[in-house]
Amino acid sequence: MPFGLCNAPAIFQRCMLAIFSDLVEYYIEVFIDDFSVFGNSFDHYLENLTKVLKRCIEKNLTLNWKKYHFMVK
Repeated sequence: MPFGLCNAPAIFQRCMLAIFSDLVEYYIEVFIDDFSVFGNSFDHYLENLTKVLKRCIEKNLTLNWKKYHFMVK
């Protein structure tokens, strides 16, 4: 994706929603380059986080681990 395009954030958002489309609203929320994973219990959260991270691996997404916050309310 070329830099400087005014619609680049919208395109990126659309790509993220396409990658996580079957997970959105069940246990993940995506907003541009941020996503939140949630669950009803700690164990449920860990299961959901595992599914999301596996999807990232499947789609070859590179994550910046320094920007991640785990288990935050």
